[in-house]
Parts: sequence; structure tokens; C-alpha cells
Amino acid sequence: MTTMKAAVIHEAGGPEVLKIESLPIPTPQSGEVLIRVKAFGLNRSELFTRQGHSASVKFPRVLGIERLESSSQRQEATFGKGDVVATAMGGMGRQFDGGYANSPACPHTGAGR
Repeated sequence: MTTMKAAVIHEAGGPEVLKIESLPIPTPQSGEVLIRVKAFGLNRSELFTRQGHSASVKFPRVLGIERLESSSQRQEATFGKGDVVATAMGGMGRQFDGGYANSPACPHTGAGR
């Protein structure tokens, strides 16, 4: 099994709750694309979530609602391996794991080629 590094939180708290862990690289399902994160942003929304102010977030969770300069692995015809993609919001880091990981799977809208 191939793994990735991710900053995982298991409970709300200060910066010390962010723990670097090895997680399995997800297998993208239909309607998802696996991306390799090259950079991500830190923002106030993630700070609030980490502190426990986002009641809908279930722990453990990989935060990150922004992913920048990422490259996709082909999962749907609209994207090809190596395509540059960008994502933001849409449940990232809340309903599914976000960009504080090397290779998360992310739903896509079908926009692309």
C-alpha cells in the first residue's frame, strides 16, 4: 500500500493538535480526481475548524480548503495525468479530507479539457 504524509487533527485545539501522519493514498472513485498537492493556503476558516468552531466537522480530519498548483491523475475523461488543477471550498477539510495532505482525492465538476 502506498502512503502519503498528512497533517491530521484528532480533536479540536491549538496548533499542537496537528500531527504529521502516514495515511494510505486514496483510490479516486467515480467523480473524483487524485491530485498531488504542491502548495496550499492557510486561512482563518481552518483556524476556526481546528479550534472546534465548526460543529459539522468530524475528527479525525485533514484540514485544507484550498489546493494550489496541483497535478491530477486521470480518473475521468475531462482530466489527463499531469493536468494542472486548482480547487477551493466545496466541503474540503470538512466533509472530506483536504489539502494538508500530499495526494488527496477530490470531487470534480467535470470542467477540464
